[in-house]
Amino acid sequence: MPIEISRTSAKKIRSQLMNFAVAPGQYAHFINAGTGNILSVLETEYFQEELPEGISCFKYLEGDYGSGKTQFIHSLAEHARTNDIVTSIVNIGQECPFNSQASIYKNIMSSFLPPSQDEKNITDAKGIDVLIHSWITDKLHELGWTTGQEVSAMAYQQIEKAFSQSWIGAPDSQMAFALRGLGKRLLAQISGAQDSILDSELVSWIKGGNIRSKNLKDNYSLHEPIRDETAFTRLKTVIEFLRTRLGFKGFFVAFDEGTRTNTFRRGSVKQKQAIENMLTMINENAEGQFGGVMFLYAATPDFRSDVIQNYPALFDRIGSVAFVPGRPMTPLIALESLNTEKVIKEIGENLLTIFAKADGTEWDQDIQIKNILSMIEGIKNVEYLEEDNVSPRHFVYPYCRLLELQKLEQKIISVKDAENFVQTHTIPDSVDEG
Repeated sequence: MPIEISRTSAKKIRSQLMNFAVAPGQYAHFINAGTGNILSVLETEYFQEELPEGISCFKYLEGDYGSGKTQFIHSLAEHARTNDIVTSIVNIGQECPFNSQASIYKNIMSSFLPPSQDEKNITDAKGIDVLIHSWITDKLHELGWTTGQEVSAMAYQQIEKAFSQSWIGAPDSQMAFALRGLGKRLLAQISGAQDSILDSELVSWIKGGNIRSKNLKDNYSLHEPIRDETAFTRLKTVIEFLRTRLGFKGFFVAFDEGTRTNTFRRGSVKQKQAIENMLTMINENAEGQFGGVMFLYAATPDFRSDVIQNYPALFDRIGSVAFVPGRPMTPLIALESLNTEKVIKEIGENLLTIFAKADGTEWDQDIQIKNILSMIEGIKNVEYLEEDNVSPRHFVYPYCRLLELQKLEQKIISVKDAENFVQTHTIPDSVDEG
């Protein structure tokens, strides 16, 4: 089925693929192929049924470098958002080492995206403040308010109720105070109040900034910045607040390790702590301490075979039986078997549609389909790959550059031409895409 996409989105995808050679983030679902059945089952089982009921789960996504892990994550996130599920996608690396619970917390809080219903709602703005701001404006719209209009006293009071009620028994009382304060300040700003230094400090504190301020202590009783010992408790507080106070249906939180399986020396203290953090998150999620959350961790096969197998408790949680439709409760999802040449051809067809929309090009379908097949064969020959072993990464980078030439003059390329093209359009070593 041909994809439907606006020219604006198509131009953004083309620009990202040509300039950065990585999966196009929130737009990745437009080029995704081959995982539709799995995505649909996950959507039905979790985003439409279990997460809204407060049931949580953990998934472990496995695939070699360039097999499409990042693309899968963003495609699954799009399914989540269209079902009113909040998403947060975190890249594991130097900025977010998994051995630090505080770092995990900070990156989740800075990566929250509001649910969206259509392509027009795609935004680059992220974070807990963006999420709550979006909730407030949505509620105001439901009450008849339009952007730029004065907020009525009745609407103001009705929205403010969500942030005014005290919260006895919150997992972390400081975070409970902070979230209520943030909601009130965002509502005030939408209603015309000026942003203040205190507002900025409040947002920074909630996002995990190492900030101590007399104003924060005097106005919100906030005196202790995030620490590893308090990080997961504060995350639970945030999730519970968003679910019970604001009514968000569920949460999809993904950690994309890409190629960084060697971030820590094998057997090091930091690696052991990272494994312990993953196990803690899985166990506490299974116990219902994070209500309505799907945690997903993506890594290459060697991480499970070389590292995780040395930690029996974690290895048992993940298992060795991969997910297939009809067995949605299995944690392990393996991508390797999904990247057939039929799937790569479908990705090529999606890219044809995107480049056509971006530039107003009318493709000769017969020529371009033959070129896709030649490109697949050329990559196999150059990389010495067997049948069905061409990864999305192998294909997308050179093929996008071929399309840039084809729109100037459409012509059939032979397999030999494709081999030469692949050899002269190699992926930069700096590209870091899972």
